[in-house]
Amino acid sequence: MDGNFWERVLDLLDRQDIPRKEFAAQVGISYSSIHNGVALGSVPSADIALKIAERLDVPIEYLVFGNDGGKKISAATASKKEEQFLYRKNKDIISAIEKLSPDLRSSLRDLIVKIAKN
Repeated sequence: MDGNFWERVLDLLDRQDIPRKEFAAQVGISYSSIHNGVALGSVPSADIALKIAERLDVPIEYLVFGNDGGKKISAATASKKEEQFLYRKNKDIISAIEKLSPDLRSSLRDLIVKIAKN
C-alpha cells in the first residue's frame, strides 16, 4: 500500500477491525494524535512507532517506508494477513456453517459458488 505512516496504520486498523479510540489507548496516545498524524503526514516518535508496529504485528519498516526492511512484504505474508482479516470479519458465519451436517455444508458451498458466478 502506498501512503504515509498513518495511512498504513489506518488500513491495518480497518483490516484488523480495531476501533481507533481503543487502539490509541492501547498504544498510549490520544485519539487526536492519530487524526493529526494523518492530516500532517507525520511519523510519531520512535518509541510510539515501535509500540504501534508491535500492536499491529507488522515490521516497523512497513509502517515507516511501506516495505519490510527494503523488501516488499511477500505475497504469502499479505495473503495470510488477508485470510486473517476475512476470518475475523466472518467468524460468526463460519462458526454457524461448521455446525451444519457435512451434506448441508456441501450444498451451501455449491449454492455460494453458483451465486458467486452470477
